[in-house]
Amino acid sequence: MNMPRPKAKPDMQRAEIPKLTESQQNLGNLLMNGALAKELGIGDPERNLALAMANTKLTAGKAEKAFPDYAMLVLCRPWDVDLQCGLANCALQLKEYDVALQAASSIIALDPTDCRGYYFSAAACLGLGYHDEAKEDITDALRFAESSPHRAFYDASQKLNTYLTTSLA
Repeated sequence: MNMPRPKAKPDMQRAEIPKLTESQQNLGNLLMNGALAKELGIGDPERNLALAMANTKLTAGKAEKAFPDYAMLVLCRPWDVDLQCGLANCALQLKEYDVALQAASSIIALDPTDCRGYYFSAAACLGLGYHDEAKEDITDALRFAESSPHRAFYDASQKLNTYLTTSLA
């Protein structure tokens, strides 16, 4: 099995990673250990309700209204793959390809066998003009989608693969 790897784009330069201040480190710790979610009173029932509301907005074609909901949920629970998927999907609809790629990368890191991360990454890479990376990701999406409970992603991945192999050949 291929392990996920960071996407290195040929036209991107490496930036030096700035040193975090103590308050930034504290915020990072709050986010990663779930303290922010606890502080805000966001447990599983609240997460489920907020996710359903965001999904309803997105399905109704109101991606711009759903985006802050997904972003807040991901800030509170960055380890939640379903929330990352919602954010990636919403960001793609808004053509916020960098945000979608970041969320897709998080999905892949959290669950390297989840086809959704590779699908969203392929779509974001396509939007950013990284066609080779999109083809690589859609190949992985198809491979994992065959045995995935997310059957719709197999069909969507096949369509995207057809586009990538015929239109961009």
